[in-house]
Amino acid sequence: MYLIDRVFEVLTMPVAPKYLRISAILIAIYKVLVAHVFLFVMLLGLAHAEEMSTILQMSIADQKDGEYIWTTSEQEESINEWRFKSAEKLASVTLCMLYIGTTLATIYVLSCLGLLIGTLRNRHEFFIPWMVVDFFGTLAIGSIVIAAGYNQSTYRYLYEWEYWSFCGVMVAFNIITWLVIRMFYKNLVHMTKLREVAIVAIPCPAVPAPGGKSTTTNGLAAAVPPYHYRKENMHLSDGGLKHILFDANEANYLV
Repeated sequence: MYLIDRVFEVLTMPVAPKYLRISAILIAIYKVLVAHVFLFVMLLGLAHAEEMSTILQMSIADQKDGEYIWTTSEQEESINEWRFKSAEKLASVTLCMLYIGTTLATIYVLSCLGLLIGTLRNRHEFFIPWMVVDFFGTLAIGSIVIAAGYNQSTYRYLYEWEYWSFCGVMVAFNIITWLVIRMFYKNLVHMTKLREVAIVAIPCPAVPAPGGKSTTTNGLAAAVPPYHYRKENMHLSDGGLKHILFDANEANYLV
């Protein structure tokens, strides 16, 4: 029984209130790295596709007429010209898909950077773009996985159980990371509400601070405000200056 409890404690440690912020930061770093790799692959493929399209255009411009003629019902054109047109159409579709993929990768990189900044600075509003993008991305990936799973050509080089096991693990991992980020986001929102709602009026004590004397315009000695009542140690809220009751870095301890 102790072993089972210990294993359960280890498995739930990343989502424990004490380690939730650390888990969110690690997930954000992982997502940023994956997004940059994805963007690099898209840019690399786009560069090669543009080079291929340029070479194809040069080949079309340099082709010679008068070669073997292939007759159709409407017109006569060389076989090379027909092949070049097919290749040009394929290159155009490839370029279009790569441009779309590069745009999506750029959006994902920006959302992941916002997630990293939000986790480091405890700003819950930076979480929303990544949560939306990753949610729809997970749905799109799941749809592609299901569509490819029903295509028999997918199982030419691997077994069916291997494909479904790998895809299931990856999708489940993505869902778990999204839920962890959402849990940390809810904690930050709850902490922000407590900071705005839980306002306590604390009267300033009349006893001056030790050795704290200053001179007013009338030449009289006035007490220097205590440490916690100085402006640099308070924050401006809707009702005026309020005490900072806790450090913002302690957000991960909030249940």
